[in-house]
Amino acid sequence: MTGGASGVGLVVGASGVTGTPTVEELAAAGWKVYGVSRRAPRLREDFGARFQHLAFDLTDAAATRRALAACGDITHVFYCANDGAPATRLAMMANAIDAIEAAASGFANINLLQGTKYYGSYLGPFKTPAKETDPRIAAGDFYYEEEDLVAGRQRGKRWTWTAVRPTAVCGYAANNPLNLAVVLAVYGTLLRELKQPFGFPGSPACFHALHQAIDAELLARSAIWVSTQPGCGNRAYNVGNGDIFRWEHLWPALARWFGLEPAGPQPYSLARFLADNAAAWETISRRHGLRPFPYERASAWAQGSFAPPNSRLACEYDFITDLMRLRRSGFHEVLETERMYLRLFDRYRKEEVIP
Repeated sequence: MTGGASGVGLVVGASGVTGTPTVEELAAAGWKVYGVSRRAPRLREDFGARFQHLAFDLTDAAATRRALAACGDITHVFYCANDGAPATRLAMMANAIDAIEAAASGFANINLLQGTKYYGSYLGPFKTPAKETDPRIAAGDFYYEEEDLVAGRQRGKRWTWTAVRPTAVCGYAANNPLNLAVVLAVYGTLLRELKQPFGFPGSPACFHALHQAIDAELLARSAIWVSTQPGCGNRAYNVGNGDIFRWEHLWPALARWFGLEPAGPQPYSLARFLADNAAAWETISRRHGLRPFPYERASAWAQGSFAPPNSRLACEYDFITDLMRLRRSGFHEVLETERMYLRLFDRYRKEEVIP
């Protein structure tokens, strides 16, 4: 059983690329799980009474209290929700904690999903490998206010908080294209349609830099582990697949999956390529009867998320974190990043996201 313990989990943001596998990993390990999201997640199997979907507005404090009043058995919260407005994020988190503290006497831990922006990775070159003990940096407060809110609320309480800081999360959630593996799968499919080589849509410096990634299911298991292990409370943990890679070495394996010749850095951006080839994707989708896919969201996400220097395909400096604190906690599971990508491409084909 993941983490050596079971309980009753509340997954906030249950339909996202991190929330869906968290629901699945908890339920598969025997937990009862509540999932909060606007739409119900499409899970890999029917977990029956072990999963209950809740739909309410977390920005509404009264609605949140009403909805969670009936969930008094919650022991662990996995906060995977995301909102672009910092004030909204803080309000949602505060509302959730207020409601859970009022309803759940056995509340034990809340796990926060953070990331390398904690270290200022989106501002330019940063100290690598980044460690959880590194001091906070000026203007790098993307997650600081959330962490301070939760730590302040926890002080003197029986429950604890934990946080996980992944790099480049890759996974699958139905109708959610907002991760690099899905976008690369669409990109490779388009290149095969256009009979073009598998060119790297980034700079030479990015092609040669060091990177990390994490599979969303592995992320879920690591979050469950640190949330349930004695001695892990009130600390943050860097998480990753366990390896470090350069795109120049990974790229040929990805090209072979699509039956394409690998090519080096190209003079176009991924966002522009996707935007320019929307019609080609529509043709592919109709021909192969693919599931409806929010292609325009993938293109928009690439435009926003891949603006230098915040992109794994535009970042021209090393983008790695130290995983020793996680290992010392007893979590030793690893996954080769090449295998992760190829396994996800296989899943996207099975799910009829790509042909």
